[in-house]
Amino acid sequence: MTMPTGADRWTGYALAWVTSLAGQQYAEGMASLGLQPAHAAILQMLHEAGPMNQNRLAERTRIDKAPMVGLLNTLEGLTLVERRPHPRDRRAFEVHLTPEGEGKLQEVENMNAQVTETFFAPLSAAEQRTLHDLLTRLAHHHTPQTDS
Repeated sequence: MTMPTGADRWTGYALAWVTSLAGQQYAEGMASLGLQPAHAAILQMLHEAGPMNQNRLAERTRIDKAPMVGLLNTLEGLTLVERRPHPRDRRAFEVHLTPEGEGKLQEVENMNAQVTETFFAPLSAAEQRTLHDLLTRLAHHHTPQTDS
């Protein structure tokens, strides 16, 4: 399937089209690890920011609270994360990355490198860096700032 003729002149449409294609390939790679893309976001956030409560994790990963419960249940069932009582709030739990989760995150990194290499092969290394820089600049500019 190719992008509709003429639609390629619309940057937003082209970006949405490419995003969809990249998302499909990334989801297939994640499925080969027994995970969904949102699982990777959770593992990475916990790796980078440390333990946090479920609400904050949902906010920081931009995953709605309802699906977050199911995603965490799956990750906990795989022993990649664990919920522990919050040290200062008896009503809340903190989500922690386990050593197994750290190991799985390395598998995600390796898979991501393979998918990235394959998907972006038509671009030179310099073009890939430029694209990455431009996309992250747009993401940072358009992402609402929250109390982290």
